[in-house]
Amino acid sequence: MKRSALVLVVAPLLCTSAIAKEPEYETAPAAVAGACPPPGWQENLGNFQKPNAAFPTQDTASVPTPDCNFHEWSFEAYVWATALDANGTPRFLTLPTPDDLLSTNAKAAEIGPRTLKLAARSLMPHGTAGYTEGAGAIVEADGNVLVGPNGYPILASVHMNQSYFATAKKNLIVTNGYATQPQNSSFETGAAVFKATWLRLAPGQKPPAGAYVTEAEVPVLTVLRTKTSIAILPVAGQFVKAQVALVGLHVVGSTVNHPEFLWATFEHKLNAPAVADNTFAPSPTAKNPNAFTFYAANTPFSTVNSANVPPALTFDLRSQRFAPVNNVVLENRTGGENQTGGQANVLSVNASGQTFLAGEPNPQSIFANYNLGGTVWMAPNSYNLNSDQTNAVGSVNLANTTAETFFQQARNQPMSNVQNCFTCHNPTSYSFQQSPPPLANRLIALSHVLAYGSPYAVPNLITGRVTSNLR
Repeated sequence: MKRSALVLVVAPLLCTSAIAKEPEYETAPAAVAGACPPPGWQENLGNFQKPNAAFPTQDTASVPTPDCNFHEWSFEAYVWATALDANGTPRFLTLPTPDDLLSTNAKAAEIGPRTLKLAARSLMPHGTAGYTEGAGAIVEADGNVLVGPNGYPILASVHMNQSYFATAKKNLIVTNGYATQPQNSSFETGAAVFKATWLRLAPGQKPPAGAYVTEAEVPVLTVLRTKTSIAILPVAGQFVKAQVALVGLHVVGSTVNHPEFLWATFEHKLNAPAVADNTFAPSPTAKNPNAFTFYAANTPFSTVNSANVPPALTFDLRSQRFAPVNNVVLENRTGGENQTGGQANVLSVNASGQTFLAGEPNPQSIFANYNLGGTVWMAPNSYNLNSDQTNAVGSVNLANTTAETFFQQARNQPMSNVQNCFTCHNPTSYSFQQSPPPLANRLIALSHVLAYGSPYAVPNLITGRVTSNLR
């Protein structure tokens, strides 16, 4: 059968035991006076790995200079999420997903083994023919696709703890909960949600050194076309099994005095070059000599972090692969941290936490191969119906190269130009819609999980137009 190549316009087995060798990065700022993290913090991390450990919720508002404490929380939450059970499964993969959120099964919220189904979010509303739901997406929040080194799109999954699950279920848009629940509804302290990004491996392909690998059901993609346009999207209910490597993990939780949630991100050490905060320049002479998973050695920085545009982006229906591959750079190694000593604090907490994990028995030790990229939050108890990314504190330009690839902002000043988690996750998440109709601002609207199964969900497809060389 002849292969079909489509040209698009993108719309606005085992865990390896080796600890990955980290390529050299740009020089990090020197640590400031004072202990960050303080003595004994590293030794306490093991408590968060216990089977019945509570998700961390410590009050970071009571400390005069709390910056370090927020990043400590991030690593504690990461250790909690990645703690392996008796079957060798990270805790976050035993948590409910959006598929469970919309299930009628009374046991859907239970913690335990479940199939990892990736990127099956439906175009059809809940309860209609052709509806299917899953744990994530084939596109990033801005509608663009990150093409991995083997041509497969980077896939995403979403997982939530039971506290988050219970509140989200009460406030779902598709069941009218968003409109009927009290206007001041919010998530409880201790609610947590995790977004993972995955590199699909081809048969026999080696994963990035030191990455966590598991089996997943990945979607079969198809093409819908008219005379002038095309769309690539998952086929409802059709999956194939494949090995996937964890390349990124957002760790998000509600703590005392912080109903806006603390937002942190981790990514595999070998993902991409990481540039010191506020120094990235898209210059043809700027480059890194090392090869990374998502960066070919010596690629000019002037060509990185760019979404594919026509006639570049193609899709082969038979192989299920895209071209060309994206080259990626992390523009702010610590997320544009804007607090005194903040950049050094991120790096110090990261180094201390990784040292703890590297000392754990294999395979738990592989999670030492992921870097903390930073944490972003707001002033204590300041979150309100007008809050947005300009109210952010800490890593105000926080991004992950596998989840916000094309949405990075190189400078953290002026604040009116910053881009971070609160750019999209805020009380106005559903109020700017034109079709379907806008919904009222609500504090709880910072959760995009509430939109699953409804027309308000971010479309899980790649759209484009037919070009002259389409066959």
